Amino acid sequence: MDLPAGWTTDAVRSNGIDLRYYRTGDGPPLVMAHGFYGNGRCWLPLAEDLAAEYDVVTYDARGHGRSAAPETGYDIRNRVADLVGLVGALDLVDPILLGHSMGAATVAWTAAEHPGLPRGLVLEDPAGMHDTETETNPDERAAIVHDQLRDIENRSIEELIETEYDEFDPDWARRLAAAATECSPNIAEIGREGYPEPLREVFDDITCPTLVLRSDAGTERRVSDLAAADSLADGRLVHVPDAGHYVFHDEHDAARAELRAFLRRL
Repeated sequence: MDLPAGWTTDAVRSNGIDLRYYRTGDGPPLVMAHGFYGNGRCWLPLAEDLAAEYDVVTYDARGHGRSAAPETGYDIRNRVADLVGLVGALDLVDPILLGHSMGAATVAWTAAEHPGLPRGLVLEDPAGMHDTETETNPDERAAIVHDQLRDIENRSIEELIETEYDEFDPDWARRLAAAATECSPNIAEIGREGYPEPLREVFDDITCPTLVLRSDAGTERRVSDLAAADSLADGRLVHVPDAGHYVFHDEHDAARAELRAFLRRL
């Protein structure tokens, strides 16, 4: 998928691997981290919207997109080190970190372990926010991802759009399908150990202003989310009505209004 006019792309050496990044806009730096099975180009619509005011940098996580896919290093510590290395290699000062799902977990852990790095933090439906009960062990979780990737490998992008992403608008569905085909089998290691839970346990260590945009939910999860967000030193939690896991896609007007209001504070 080609980049729109005004974008640049290159790779940096970070934490021992090459990470591909994409960049557009002008202003304070804002770094976006995508979710599992995604890539940095999935952020194009939101990044284009923010480029008039921010120097927007998106990147492909290890094993995703056009970044390197080593056999190991898919735990949260390495994903944090990858992001910190990217920020340093690009000489980004006081960046805002924005992440979705797996990427939200990555930027949250980064803010907790490197409190002097981010100016602000935005978490779009972060993965592993609470304790979860599961009957699968780490090896079984990795095997599930392997099976999913083998299935993806045997299907065309058009087939994936029709069967897996038919609920999304055509452009967004194509981005997601294309990103899935670019994933390395090695990302199965994320299924094995890449989601340390619960994420809320690191909220106590996050000191920068934080916006948490959550998918719509019933009362029980809303209460749990609110209790978790109370641990943030300077946090705002919003359950976006009618939004699913892809909050910025599903309810873009409401989600972007919340994002812009938050960014104006920083």
